[in-house]
Amino acid sequence: MRALVRTTPTAEQLPIISRNSYGVEVICGAAGSGKTSTALMRLKSLIYMCDARHKRESIDKPINVLVLTFNRTLSGYVKALVDSQLDTDLKVDVEISTFAKWARRSINNGKICPEAKAESKIKELSAHIIALSPEYIVKEVDYLLGRFSIADIENYIQYERTGRGAVPRVERTLRRELLDKVVYPYKQWLSEEGYIDWNDLAVMMSNETQSIGYDIVIVDEAQDFSANQLRAIKHHLSIESSLTFVMDTVQRIYARGFTWSECGFDVRPGKVFQLRKNHRNTRQIANFAKHVLEGIAVEDNGALPDLNAASKDGDLPYIVNGNYLQQVDWAITFIKENIDLSLESVAFLKPKGGAWFTTLKNKLNENSLPFVEITRDSEWPDGDENIALCTFHSAKGLEFDHVFILGLSGENTACSEINIDDGLIVLQKLLAVAVARARLRVAIGQKIGEESVLSAYFTDALVQVVNL
Repeated sequence: MRALVRTTPTAEQLPIISRNSYGVEVICGAAGSGKTSTALMRLKSLIYMCDARHKRESIDKPINVLVLTFNRTLSGYVKALVDSQLDTDLKVDVEISTFAKWARRSINNGKICPEAKAESKIKELSAHIIALSPEYIVKEVDYLLGRFSIADIENYIQYERTGRGAVPRVERTLRRELLDKVVYPYKQWLSEEGYIDWNDLAVMMSNETQSIGYDIVIVDEAQDFSANQLRAIKHHLSIESSLTFVMDTVQRIYARGFTWSECGFDVRPGKVFQLRKNHRNTRQIANFAKHVLEGIAVEDNGALPDLNAASKDGDLPYIVNGNYLQQVDWAITFIKENIDLSLESVAFLKPKGGAWFTTLKNKLNENSLPFVEITRDSEWPDGDENIALCTFHSAKGLEFDHVFILGLSGENTACSEINIDDGLIVLQKLLAVAVARARLRVAIGQKIGEESVLSAYFTDALVQVVNL
């Protein structure tokens, strides 16, 4: 599978890449702006900086580098990009991982509670809190346990609930009830069952392990890391180190809600860099993605896809109306007639995985179109297949020449609390993330009468409609 690697920095990227300094820096930008490639090209420069210090100070040990990604699929893709940047003549130890895999390497003395089991327990404990739905409480508990350690969890009562929105209102009395009736009993249950959860793991990485002492750390998709995960990363920095966060709050899928200062980082304005050019998408794709995000406020360090920031033109995105088999047949015919798979890559993306891909896989096999499934795969495929199957979540940070989103429907984008919490906003962001993976073309398939709530954002003037 081709990894779309950029090795020549743009005029916008060059000042960031050539800036060698210790401390914390943040690289921000919208999808397609080259945030990750900028950070990884900067990695090479930082390694040379550390190598010079090691020689100057007669430090006889490898440069210790950690690159963290939010999901396993992205870690495999980033590894392919990092390998293209490293100079094999230097003594460098590079670890590329998700936070969970990295932390589990250091902490093996706790059994992780299965997510479904933890969610079920929280819903059970939520039964008597009628002001909030159990689904909402599950997300609220994950939010507060990701932001506060158990030692300072009482701060939840008085702190602003950054990142959780204004609806529904969760006043102090309700927060007290959540702590006493849900959170503390849940933590007690974990202890009795001999479990820890993923939030415990992050806290343990801060409090129960000796610092590894990384010289260089890059955290990609940092907007989706929790505060406790960022504190754990800080704990494992060497005294003189360089830490780079790569982020875009518009693409934040999980309500993490933290400030830099409460995580222990001094991020000054001169250390935050905004990339504004869109090097991936055509103007037509960027404009469509922007309209999908209609009504979403831009937070600090965020940027909407910008029509004017893209530098190339292409086809209008396709909206393909028909039943699912018709959509798949149309896509396969389009690939055969218009795409050279020896030179270009294709992704079939879906909101959900598993059985949602079964029919598509059968059809691709029938048509002798080899493919790879990359959802949650920690190794980037090195075969000749240039068609990938992946979920929206796992596609974050990746890019392909062509993206097909078939079978988008109310069923696979269900939103039971459309006016409460951030359910609809999360769906909008996920679709925009999927659309923005494409360099050249996007096609979205739907069946009339079974459309997704997201179809309300498909503006006629910005698409070309195919009725099958």
